[in-house]
Amino acid sequence: MTRQWRCAVIGTGTVGEWHVKTLPKLPGCTLVAVCDVKEPNAKKALDKNKLDGVPVYTDVREMYRKEKIDAVHVCTPSGHHQEPVTLAMEEGKNVIVEKPMEIYPERIDQMVEASKKLGVRLAGIFQNRWSPANRAIKQAMDEGRFGKLAWAGSFTPWYRPDKYYEDGGWRGTWKLDGGGAVMNQGVHQVDLIQWIMGPVKSVSAYASSRIHAKIEVEDTMSCALEFASGAYGTFMSTTAMFPGASTRLEIGGENGTAVSEGGLKRFQFREARPEDEELLNQLGTVGGKSTSGGAAATDVPLDLHLLNIAAVYEAWGKDQDAETWGPEARKAVAIIQAMYASARKNGAPVDVK
Repeated sequence: MTRQWRCAVIGTGTVGEWHVKTLPKLPGCTLVAVCDVKEPNAKKALDKNKLDGVPVYTDVREMYRKEKIDAVHVCTPSGHHQEPVTLAMEEGKNVIVEKPMEIYPERIDQMVEASKKLGVRLAGIFQNRWSPANRAIKQAMDEGRFGKLAWAGSFTPWYRPDKYYEDGGWRGTWKLDGGGAVMNQGVHQVDLIQWIMGPVKSVSAYASSRIHAKIEVEDTMSCALEFASGAYGTFMSTTAMFPGASTRLEIGGENGTAVSEGGLKRFQFREARPEDEELLNQLGTVGGKSTSGGAAATDVPLDLHLLNIAAVYEAWGKDQDAETWGPEARKAVAIIQAMYASARKNGAPVDVK
């Protein structure tokens, strides 16, 4: 990296602990403090990762008064991102926010405007963009290798037990989770499909909770997509399919088809290149027991998180916005809110705004 960064993490639950674990592994980054309203959670995250001497705070203002911090990682519940993000920016800190950046596009807009006004950087986390398989498909799309696009499919066949929602407290609520299997889990695939295929014009969705009777939100959604290009798509996300499996992304057009599922599963084009077969051999389906989050929230390798965070700091060090900056992170949330609006209207088409 081109400069040194003094970093703090706010919120040390499952995902926040990932950031606590990841930051010390990044050259140029130093974890100087953590903050959580539940002090034992923060201490547990530090102890688990054998990090001694990192101060723990329960009040962010006290942390800002006592510590010199360049960047803050906000890992609080999804519907409680705007407040800590805005406060950090008002204190002159750059901010990285876990997915989704917020649960409403308008809140993200306000955060983006605040970052511009205050002269600080704002970036989100969509680590699956750094999967080599997904980046290979994105490059093929940018090079026009698919030709006229026909269809794209995104599938998140995951499983979570009732205990997952009960232990979190905020999970499965509209106020703090912002939704269920789509806003919390499927948001990654929503981002991927629009990142590769381009803007989603309209959606038609059906959603309900099929097996988790106590949650307010959906545990299953099926949705039809219409892209601005004229292509069509299918999106599915669930936490109700035991035992849970890896996500799948499939894209096809007049000149080629590609599939990402635990690696690069298919990469075939009318105009074949020698490197296509090499890519398939290199990035082919990865073996092992991990379902990449499909079976449990903790069943996630953290290498992509590290790459995403490193890319953010690399861009900031060059005085540039990150690939996943505020307006880019907004896109998935806008699509999801259109999906929810359609589901409330029993599948009626809703335009994405």
